[in-house]
Amino acid sequence: MPDSPVQSAKSFLKLLDKSGIVEESRLKDTLAELSRQAAGRTVETQELVDHLVNAQLITPWHVEKLMAGKYKGFFLGKYKLLGHLGTGGMSAVYLAEHKISGNRRAIKVLPRKNVSDASYLDRFYREGKAAASLDHPNVVRIYDICSDSNTHYMVMEHVQGTDLYQTVKQNGPLKIKDAVHAIIQACRGLAHAHQRELVHRDIKPANLLRMKDGTVKILDLGLALFNLGEDDESLTVLHNEKIMGTADYLSPEQAVNSHEVDHRADIYSLGCTLYYILTGHPPFPTGSLAQRIAMHQSKQPPSVIVSRADCPQPLAEICHAMMAKRPEHRYQTCDDLVAELTAFLETGQQRCIGLDPATSQDTFVASESPAADETILSSLPPGRLLDETPDSSIFAIDTSGSSPSMKGRASSSNIHHDANASHARSASASFARSAKLKQLSQTTKQHKWIIPTAIVVMFLILVAVIKLAASAS
Repeated sequence: MPDSPVQSAKSFLKLLDKSGIVEESRLKDTLAELSRQAAGRTVETQELVDHLVNAQLITPWHVEKLMAGKYKGFFLGKYKLLGHLGTGGMSAVYLAEHKISGNRRAIKVLPRKNVSDASYLDRFYREGKAAASLDHPNVVRIYDICSDSNTHYMVMEHVQGTDLYQTVKQNGPLKIKDAVHAIIQACRGLAHAHQRELVHRDIKPANLLRMKDGTVKILDLGLALFNLGEDDESLTVLHNEKIMGTADYLSPEQAVNSHEVDHRADIYSLGCTLYYILTGHPPFPTGSLAQRIAMHQSKQPPSVIVSRADCPQPLAEICHAMMAKRPEHRYQTCDDLVAELTAFLETGQQRCIGLDPATSQDTFVASESPAADETILSSLPPGRLLDETPDSSIFAIDTSGSSPSMKGRASSSNIHHDANASHARSASASFARSAKLKQLSQTTKQHKWIIPTAIVVMFLILVAVIKLAASAS
């Protein structure tokens, strides 16, 4: 039988009491204060609700549930749930408060549909343990992995801030120096994870949270690939999870096989993220899902300078090297990238630390034929879909603040490069021509066997026809 909606202040208080959300003594004191304010008049339901929320005894989420007649499900183990932060493809996340300490945490709950699978649960705890081993100021902490009856969940650090997607969407591209500092911090957090054989696989602006003091933290290790050894499989491999990244920031090799990538896939995605926070759009902002995946594999994006004329050429080249199509042509470690970006801030130059400049302009797929979309889609594992949801973070609960224009953001850059629009177009055209020539060379090498093979096949067919004719006569 469905719960009945609340009709009066009295019925609301009855449900509130049954829920156990508020301690009896605190509720009595708050109601006594409301009664004094009312001075004998009847208190309406909305007035009661507003008073309790203002007194911070309940949250608007509690009100929504109670007003719908629901009074169960507000507690999970040692935690009281305060609100629903968001739902993703693999979990729902709630804001919670420890019943004794009062510390606030984010709790990620495993979908009930997976609870009945013992092997899934086993790997959930094993991979959760690996993620919980991370302890770095630029990574959102995982404190515990728990269960309550048939509910399994992770207890994580609750961070107040705004993700970089929302920051750019609201205020425009970051200042040059701020963008570089944000990527350096993300690199440090990723380096810590990579050292423990964890690959994030879903680095994007929405998964980088910037706090008010400028600290950047990496969110959502829900897609992390943990190297369990040659005789084991990742949780996402065994259970064929459909989410394997976000199209606008997906490395070329991850689109082909998301379970055989290494830490350099994160560097590619971080390069796309740098591109976004500098320009206000991803490297390939238009086209269908298939077309965008294909472009990440076969095309070089326009130089950052095309959309951001004040971007220094060395920084644009660093961004491009991070997005090299082939993993071996990118920066090989996040430590190398930290050193490169730090040197850029100090000197304004690209030093190519751990990078061969001769290989920075490359392509992952040699052909740019009209059928590229179908080629890329046919290479995707069966049943695997990409997360094409808009960039938004379940942790981004503090999105208030001023909104200076994009123009203001760009003009106040601490590092200025004297580049005009003509220079930007010229750099982009040269960049594209170099990529085309390299691509043509690769295509020639890859298809040089076609003509000899065709001659051999025709010869064999001719021999077969002659034998057939001879036997018939």
